[in-house]
Amino acid sequence: MKKFLLIVALSMLLAGCAQQKNNQQVSTSGNEPTTSANTAISKCTPSPVNLDGYSDKGKRLANCFVEYPGEPSRQDKSYYIVEDICGQFTQEFMENILGQKLAKIVPSPISGLYNCSYYFNDKDYVMLVMDYLSVDNQKKGREYIGHTIKVDERIPMENFYAVQEDGVINTVYLVLAPEKFISIERSSSKVLEGDQVLQFAAKLGNEIKNYK
Repeated sequence: MKKFLLIVALSMLLAGCAQQKNNQQVSTSGNEPTTSANTAISKCTPSPVNLDGYSDKGKRLANCFVEYPGEPSRQDKSYYIVEDICGQFTQEFMENILGQKLAKIVPSPISGLYNCSYYFNDKDYVMLVMDYLSVDNQKKGREYIGHTIKVDERIPMENFYAVQEDGVINTVYLVLAPEKFISIERSSSKVLEGDQVLQFAAKLGNEIKNYK
């Protein structure tokens, strides 16, 4: 009888140890990331989308970018980025590029300025600005105020960026045409600090490299 009770006790002890081990394994597994770095934050289904001020529908892509209707006068089949930056570079699209959720996006409050601010919180943001200005004049102007002009080979389209005398990257430019570009501005140098802003520009450039 004593031998039987000893066997039962040992069985219960081993079962308890096995259960504890299984619980530890589950707990460890729960701490592992559920998504990879390349997994999109937001997923979009390609589909037509209604646009304010347009009779034709836009086209939402799988990466959440929205292509606006093409102009009949275009002589090629390229997509031309238009003035509604927030409408094209949607919050979901930018979240996928940045790899994190955004608090909000804010279009330019000033008519005639084509930009959109993407807020990480109440004060920190990255801004995309589209201008119809001479790219060469931008470079000359930057050099005139003491900035150094550099090119990043990781960005798969024509580009340059301006570096201040203190080594801080001021602005990154993605060139669409000799007199059309998108610049990347930040609320402070602490936002997308150092090489992060160039990594962001490379990811963004990869998505719009075929656009004009």
